[in-house]
Amino acid sequence: MSTRIKGISLYKNILRAHARYLPHEMKQLGDAYVKAEFRLHTKAQPEQLEGFFAEWDKYLIHVERTGREKQLVDAALIDAAPQQQHGNNANQTINRKKGFGQDVSGDVPFNDEQKEQLQNLREEAINAAKK
Repeated sequence: MSTRIKGISLYKNILRAHARYLPHEMKQLGDAYVKAEFRLHTKAQPEQLEGFFAEWDKYLIHVERTGREKQLVDAALIDAAPQQQHGNNANQTINRKKGFGQDVSGDVPFNDEQKEQLQNLREEAINAAKK
């Protein structure tokens, strides 16, 4: 699949996931952020796009998984109790009750890049609320 086609497909899938799983305000913010990021990478080199697409693929999987779990909890098809997550760390647990729009506890460590991204996201949210 060509890089351009893969990018367009990924972009559309992310916007569809936002429409399906995110609350309206978060959808607007998420769509604006995705559009801006993909616009910034239109002239990126193929080796840069590989990592860019990989990270957005992870994001898409996260949005879909979290959204589906929330739908199942809301429909009372699964318990909201924590369950074991199989994978790299067998002791790691997920709380199916947590989803989008939850506050992050103060004891979560962030690196400088994550702090910068959170600050940018905060500024975008403030700007979006003003419009």
